[in-house]
Amino acid sequence: MPQERGSVNQTGTHLPKILWLFRCLAAGLGLAQIVACRNTIGPDARSYLELARAILRHDWAMTINAYWSALYPWLLATVLGIIKPKLRWEFPVAHALAFPVLLACIAAFEFFWKSLLRATTISASSLPSVQLWTLGYSLFIWMTVGDLITAINPDLCMTTMILLTAGLLVRIVSSAEGGLSVYAWFGVCLGVGFLVKAILFPMGFVFLAAAFLALRRHSRREMSRLLLAAVIFFTIAAPEVALLSHAKGRLTFSDTGKLAYAWYTYNLPLRDWQGGPPGSGVPLHPTRKIYDRPSVFEFNGPLRSSYPPWFDPSYWNDGLSPKFNLQIVARHSFQEAMAACRSLIEPTAWAVGMLLLLVCSDVRKTFAQLRACWYLIAIALTAFPLYSLTLVQSRYLAPWVLLLWGAVLAAIVLRNGTTRFTGGITILIAVALTGAMAKLVYGESVHGFHNDARAEYEIAEGLQKMGLQPGEKVGAIGFDNDAYWAYLSRINIVAEINARDACSFWSEPPARQAEILQKFAQAGASAVIANTGYGIRSTSAPIPVPLSVCSHPGPEWQAIDRTLDHIYFLK
Repeated sequence: MPQERGSVNQTGTHLPKILWLFRCLAAGLGLAQIVACRNTIGPDARSYLELARAILRHDWAMTINAYWSALYPWLLATVLGIIKPKLRWEFPVAHALAFPVLLACIAAFEFFWKSLLRATTISASSLPSVQLWTLGYSLFIWMTVGDLITAINPDLCMTTMILLTAGLLVRIVSSAEGGLSVYAWFGVCLGVGFLVKAILFPMGFVFLAAAFLALRRHSRREMSRLLLAAVIFFTIAAPEVALLSHAKGRLTFSDTGKLAYAWYTYNLPLRDWQGGPPGSGVPLHPTRKIYDRPSVFEFNGPLRSSYPPWFDPSYWNDGLSPKFNLQIVARHSFQEAMAACRSLIEPTAWAVGMLLLLVCSDVRKTFAQLRACWYLIAIALTAFPLYSLTLVQSRYLAPWVLLLWGAVLAAIVLRNGTTRFTGGITILIAVALTGAMAKLVYGESVHGFHNDARAEYEIAEGLQKMGLQPGEKVGAIGFDNDAYWAYLSRINIVAEINARDACSFWSEPPARQAEILQKFAQAGASAVIANTGYGIRSTSAPIPVPLSVCSHPGPEWQAIDRTLDHIYFLK
């Protein structure tokens, strides 16, 4: 087995202390961030929680969803099923799941980093192990605590699976520990990774291709073991692919990428797509527009959830297939690719530090080392264009950035006399990144988050006091995708007026308002809840709609207890 870097560096004796310092920093900052954001919520998080509820009530038909990831709702269902939280504790309990996942992610990062450092050639001119671990952990904390841990979604799980898979791939390629079990676990991680996030299905083939191309001998034993990994991957993935394909009546492993491509590349609506513009496809079962001005959309159908349009976007957008336009695709992909490139030079302290390290390196020897890690770079650079076709966000790129910078750091060979200087750079980068994270966590603990759900708690409790029962069907005005009170109250929205049309509704004369409200009744609603300005910020509108100014509920509207919002009983 190759010798570890720490054994040839005098600073290696300090490595255990450095590792425990960063483990405590990662876990401590992560836990503080989870506590700070415990009451936050978003549309995606609500959908995952809805799927968890469907699992808990054994509503298996509702768990087959071609948009959201398959495994994460089961993790949520396990936590919610054990703890059984009350209304105000449901979101904090869901957030608490992030802490054990973070601990698993820390272990996965260390597994990947250790595998990578063992696999690369050791010399007196290599970056010392303490510096490599310090730099790697600093970037890891920046990526996870800053981006991945605040939301109730599977992004942190995805990072965990990618780091595990990459660590196993490094061991396979380096033959450090290339036994049969490593190949088997490689296949398991590829399969479970797909269940965690759909992007890892196509990337699973990229990992397998990289392993095939990077193996040195291509012996019969290596190929048979790699075939075993592929078989395990397909075996784990096949049931989910079969379920989704049967439900959709066509072969698919997920509709997430397809919809994101249509929404973000062609700027088509995320909700209430009715078939336009021409060339966008033919809707199979869209939400139904039951009134024109203001627009009222009804979706009282087969999806039993608090807000059906976002519970399964793949259902309401079946048939969405914009005609290919090279100019539009190229322009959008270029813009997103630039965003992906910017993620590689953020934060500034990291980009400057990496530049200085590369200046201190022996370029020829470093590039020779870098060629040995080409497969990690190729995998990361394959993921970037896939996201560029749809939407680039830092939380999507985090694990791929770790793979890319890990390969670069492991390959650096320093010029003579620069070790002390690079040690100073390492300390500055670590202090800058961890200090920025500590400042961010403290600031968010003090100032809060824009998507805090405490207003939603009060609306939900007020509705319960007014007699609304679980399972009751209601209408909504002015909430868009942010009616989390419906989830908390266990009631179902079946029709809505979006925030952009809410002021138009309130400007109508009473007779016209009554006519519109009757449409809600015909859609099956027993009451209509209106956002009249009580502390809910829309995630759909970039500029908030001034609902508190334009809303003028009449005497037939009742104020919801302890809020500024109102309810109109239809029956």
